[in-house]
Amino acid sequence: MEDKNPNDDLPFEFRRRPVNDNEREASWRAIEATLSGKALPAGGRVRSIRWGKAFAVAACFFLVGVGFWYIGTRTGHAEIVEFRTGYGEIKNITLPDGTVVVLNANSSVRIPQRGPEKESRQVWLEGEAWFQVSKTPPGGTQFVVHTRQVDVEVLGTKFNVNTRRARSIVSLEEGKVRLSVHGETSRIMEKKATLILRPGQVAMIADTSLVKEDKDKNVANLSGWTRHEFHFDNTRFRDICQLIEDTYGYETHVDDTTLLNEHISGDVRISNVQDLLKVLEVSSGYGIKIKDKTIYITAH
Repeated sequence: MEDKNPNDDLPFEFRRRPVNDNEREASWRAIEATLSGKALPAGGRVRSIRWGKAFAVAACFFLVGVGFWYIGTRTGHAEIVEFRTGYGEIKNITLPDGTVVVLNANSSVRIPQRGPEKESRQVWLEGEAWFQVSKTPPGGTQFVVHTRQVDVEVLGTKFNVNTRRARSIVSLEEGKVRLSVHGETSRIMEKKATLILRPGQVAMIADTSLVKEDKDKNVANLSGWTRHEFHFDNTRFRDICQLIEDTYGYETHVDDTTLLNEHISGDVRISNVQDLLKVLEVSSGYGIKIKDKTIYITAH
C-alpha cells in the first residue's frame, strides 16, 4: 500500500524557503479608570473586581456609561469609544474621518467619539492593528496612534503597530510616519527620541532600546495577519508559540525546551488555530496536541 503524504489532507500548502512621560501615563491611567467607572486615587492602581456573571453584564454597561459621562463632563475631553477583539477574532473599523483600522485578535483601540478636532484624530492602541489613514485635510490635525512606548504620528497612509509583550513594533508600507519615543528609551536616546520611518522600514521600541531595520519588500509580511497569513522566515519556535498565545489565547507546554530554539521557514494562509497547528506538526515533525486551552508539543 502506498504511503500517504500527510500534506494531502491539509486545506493549504506550506512552502519552505531559505506631552511628558508623567502626563502621558496619567492620561492612560485616567482613561482606564474612567472606563472602569472609578476615579483613580492618587498614586493608586486600577484593580479588577470579579462579579457574578449576570451582575457583570449589567455592571459593564453601567460602568461604561459612567466612564463616558466622567470623561465628557469632568475632564473636558471627548467621549471615548472602545473597540475590542477576543482571541482568534479580527475586526474591521472605519473611523468618522474615513480611516480604516483592522484590529487583530486580543487587542483594543480607544477612539474619541466627539470633541475638539485635535482629539478626534487620536487613538489609543493595546495589542496590534493595521491602519490605512485618510489624508489630513489642509490645515487639519495629524492622525496619531498612542501606545505605551511610542506615539506614531501619521505623515502617510498604511502601517502596522504591534504593542504586545512590553514592546512596540511599527512597520511602514506606504507614506511616512514620525515616532515619538516615551520613557527610559527616550532619555537614553536624548535628541534622537523622534524618528522618521519611510516605506519598507521597521522600528522596534522596548523599555530601554530602539532598533530600526530596513526590510524592503518583506515589510508587508508583518501585516499578513490582516489576510489570515503567517510568514515565517527562519523564525524561532519560541516566537511562534508566543504568537499562538497572543492571538488565540492558548498556553503552550513543551516537554523539551530545546525545541523552542529550533527554526521554521514558510508561508501559510489559515483561518483558525487548528489549521496552523497541523501545518506546524507536519513541517516540524513534532507531536502537537490540544487539550482544553493548552497546546502540548513533544518531540517524536
